[in-house]
Amino acid sequence: MRFERYREALTLSDPTGKSIETWVEVRIHPVTGETTRIIQVPLRTFALPDLKKMAKETEATCPFCSPRLEQGTPRFNKALLKEGLLQRGEAVLIPNRFPYDRYCALIILSKRHYIPLNAFEDRKVTDGLLLAQDFLNRLLAYDTTVRAFSLNWNFAPHSGSSILHPHIQLSAGSFATNRARRMLQASYRAWFRGKDLVAQWIHAERAAGERWCARVGAWHLVMAFAPRGRFFELNLIHESALPFVSLSRGDISDLARGVTHVFRFISSMGLTSMNLSLFSELREKGSFHCVVSISPRACVGPYQMSDISFQMLIDEFFALFLPEDLAQRFRDGWKNS
Repeated sequence: MRFERYREALTLSDPTGKSIETWVEVRIHPVTGETTRIIQVPLRTFALPDLKKMAKETEATCPFCSPRLEQGTPRFNKALLKEGLLQRGEAVLIPNRFPYDRYCALIILSKRHYIPLNAFEDRKVTDGLLLAQDFLNRLLAYDTTVRAFSLNWNFAPHSGSSILHPHIQLSAGSFATNRARRMLQASYRAWFRGKDLVAQWIHAERAAGERWCARVGAWHLVMAFAPRGRFFELNLIHESALPFVSLSRGDISDLARGVTHVFRFISSMGLTSMNLSLFSELREKGSFHCVVSISPRACVGPYQMSDISFQMLIDEFFALFLPEDLAQRFRDGWKNS
């Protein structure tokens, strides 16, 4: 597997004639073929919201806080879920009032309205992921036409979340999201040629060592070679070609432990918000490994400039940090944790 990168060295001149040396680097994702550009832009201060203040202002009207959660939450069709909703520990899975696929659920992770990113407990994340797994397995038995699902977590306002109370979004239907489709199709093409593309990806990153960060059980934590986030993208990749719905409870627990460690790493960079997405097959087995991607989010000060720009329209991403540098920082933190 090749990690293709193309650096352009540029020389400019300031008004006095003094040379200014700079560069831009184009990287190609080894699985999807997507390109990312690593650029040199001075990073201004982050414009971060006061989440404690926001929590105080919103808790009284939060739909996920008690008693509003119990009194105002709709229930699923009894043919699908005879209980109407699912619960595990403090976590509860409910219908999404504003669906964006045939089946759409929200997983409320805690009774607490606000949990700082660096304070999430492994157990709460585990319970939420197990609820997602349970719901999807019930869907598979209930509707044989469901072919794809999407699990996503937006935390805090800069991630696009309108509700601070920690929750995961889960949807399922006939069509995979664009990035999931690209990853799965690349994996399928390799599988038909007798190759396990994701296993090759893990092996190549372990061999290179530059971006490989740690291992938790069967999960390999790897800083993305071609990140989609402005700051970084960290992937947790399962070493076996199993769909999410077939992972063991131990696998889910290990995944949660890796995720909370990544959250603490994000916090150590002074960031308080993130996006998380999980990519997996659903009915198929054996050609793709479960992959979780996490990327921090923040506006840039002093005027709340978004970290997403026209890249949304051209489907091209720009990153400000070399993944190799961040991977070393992650490894150093992992040793001391």
